[in-house]
Amino acid sequence: MNITYVNSKIEKYFTDYQKMQRKLPVEWVKAIKKHMDRLEAAECFGDFLKLGLGKTERLTGYTNIRYSLHIAPHARLILEPNADEDTILICSEIEVEGVSDYHGSKENWYIM
Repeated sequence: MNITYVNSKIEKYFTDYQKMQRKLPVEWVKAIKKHMDRLEAAECFGDFLKLGLGKTERLTGYTNIRYSLHIAPHARLILEPNADEDTILICSEIEVEGVSDYHGSKENWYIM
């Protein structure tokens, strides 16, 4: 799958995990790396969803489709598939939005 980033700042963290370790706990960075490796290995987003890894959940309240992957009890990796309702399972490109404490209607971004 093709992975893009919402901005160059996020791309710097996700292409240099040692830099990310200066900002986030080591356990979180390990979980993020695992998720990113699995996303890259999947042919499409539907394949990744079928694996059921990372407690993937669709987020509500956004104009575009967004998903979160569990990193820690309150930390989530936020992704936006480049798709609509009809093409979500065959989508082969996602955009990484960052790492957030997603708690209901409140967001606290760790990497944005």
